[in-house]
Amino acid sequence: MEKEIPSKTVPGKAPELLTRGSPWRCIVLFSLPLLGGEICLLLYSMADAFILGRVLGIGALAAAGAASSFVQLIFGLALGLSSGFTVITAQRIGAGEENGIRRSIAAGISLSLALGLVFTAILVPLARPVLRLMNTPVEILGDAVVYASIIIGGIAVSMFNSLFGGIIQAAGDSVTPLVLLTISSILNILLDLLLVAVIPWGVRGAAIATVFSQLVSAALALRVLCGRLGNFLPRRGDWRPGRRDLAAHLSLGLSMALQRIIVEFGNILVQAVINRLGTVTIGAVAAAQKIRALNMMPFFAVSRGLTTYTAQNYGAGRMDRVNRGIFQTCLLCLGGGLCMALLNRMGGRFFASLFIRDSAEGAALAYQYIIFSGYTVTILGFMLTFRSSLQGLGKHSGPVMSSVLETLMSVLAAFVLIPRIGFFGVCLVNPLSWLTSFFPVFLDFMAIRKKKNPEGQPYETQPP
Repeated sequence: MEKEIPSKTVPGKAPELLTRGSPWRCIVLFSLPLLGGEICLLLYSMADAFILGRVLGIGALAAAGAASSFVQLIFGLALGLSSGFTVITAQRIGAGEENGIRRSIAAGISLSLALGLVFTAILVPLARPVLRLMNTPVEILGDAVVYASIIIGGIAVSMFNSLFGGIIQAAGDSVTPLVLLTISSILNILLDLLLVAVIPWGVRGAAIATVFSQLVSAALALRVLCGRLGNFLPRRGDWRPGRRDLAAHLSLGLSMALQRIIVEFGNILVQAVINRLGTVTIGAVAAAQKIRALNMMPFFAVSRGLTTYTAQNYGAGRMDRVNRGIFQTCLLCLGGGLCMALLNRMGGRFFASLFIRDSAEGAALAYQYIIFSGYTVTILGFMLTFRSSLQGLGKHSGPVMSSVLETLMSVLAAFVLIPRIGFFGVCLVNPLSWLTSFFPVFLDFMAIRKKKNPEGQPYETQPP
């Protein structure tokens, strides 16, 4: 029999609970709007690459591609922190802790503001030195620095955008974040056209479009919180969260941020090796990675849904539902991987031609990368399933170790394979790193399942 969920939740609009019903159905229905959000991000990313490549040429596309690893490192820092904060919010929603929800949001807002300002001051001056260390070709270095500096300068905006959307999602509403992301993506594309194709601001215009669209999205998300979910927001007494609250949020936020940073740092090192292969290869990889994002987005969407599902059920003491949800998610990943392999095989050449029109060699390299991504993306799905479930449980060690091994393998593969076997080594980097990083999270979760409490029942602990 399903365990009754405490009725003492925040007044007003009740949060949607994922603690009842078929696990796979809960996860899929909750993840579908998240998948829509991933599609919006993909369409924006593809449109951005299309506009840069078609209007300014492969050099501008390569400049944005060369800066992308460093930019994604900073985005990973922002999104990891805010995701950690909202996991605790979701746990408390599952437990029905009205006061705890408000304190969690207060802690997340306070920490996001402080950390966002600090990161902006520290990281923007590092853009040029880092891109030089990444072996960025001289002819595209200037554009790459401009692109990275503008986007990194908006890290505080990115943190609040992610935090506010994450709070809405933690309450079981994955549709509203999709609507906000759709608006943001459309605005981003329109601004790209205006600031690149009409007003000749080059890669600077594309970067400004990204930051401004995120600012609009954050403002709209805050409006939703104040209007429809106003009772979630902290009251006067909640703005002084105790040390325990701050420590819990900062610990989980830093853990999830560390996981992203470790992976993105590895991507920077890999990009540095790819940059040695020349502008054509850089542009080909930048284009092909847009299609790889198409392959990966269902898995990222389902894993994000699984994190919220796990957090709410963990807060409600339903580890049995957590276990069933993970098994059923693995089956979903297997089917999704087969679909992506077929899609890439049938449309890979067309996808490559969308971004590259002035280099037959670049289009051929992009096609090779696209094909290999489709054959191996299922490995990513399995890894994300177990990593996301552990994050929903608030566990640190397995996901962090997974990220460390993912980075070590990607760097090792890049420095060993690419110089020896060329572009095929570039194609092997991600699958090898996904496979290596799967084992720590799988073993960690299995160890949790085997633990028993003093009564001999499956181990269940209380969330922060």
